[in-house]
Amino acid sequence: MTDYDVLRVFCGPRGGYGNELGVVRDGSVLPEDGERQALAAKLGFGATVFVDDPERGAIDIRTPARHPAFAGHPCVGAAWLLDVPELTTDAGVMGARQDGEFCWIEARADWVPRHTLQQYASAAEVDGLAVPSMREGEPPRYAWAW
Repeated sequence: MTDYDVLRVFCGPRGGYGNELGVVRDGSVLPEDGERQALAAKLGFGATVFVDDPERGAIDIRTPARHPAFAGHPCVGAAWLLDVPELTTDAGVMGARQDGEFCWIEARADWVPRHTLQQYASAAEVDGLAVPSMREGEPPRYAWAW
């Protein structure tokens, strides 16, 4: 089995909540696209990052079903782990910085895919929604009620 770290970003002050992601620190162990996609699907995290060059901050992002050029939470996690001034993804180069326990990235807004925003009448309606698949070309849906 390939070694990987599990990080949690956007978590609460005691480490709870947040988004988990897997990070393969040595991306060279899985150089093929199919191998990377298979591992991301097997791990099942919202995202898995493959570090291709830790000194340059070159990373490859995979979700269980897709290969996005950019995704926020895996970039924040990788920036924190690598502690580099820049990250490079398929989308391009972005700034990264840390201040104590906090980490920021500076990415282009046009790297973010289109999302569907849908309001519901109650939180119970939102909680009752089926989790949609993340098929290629299908925009993510943000459901909200308040």
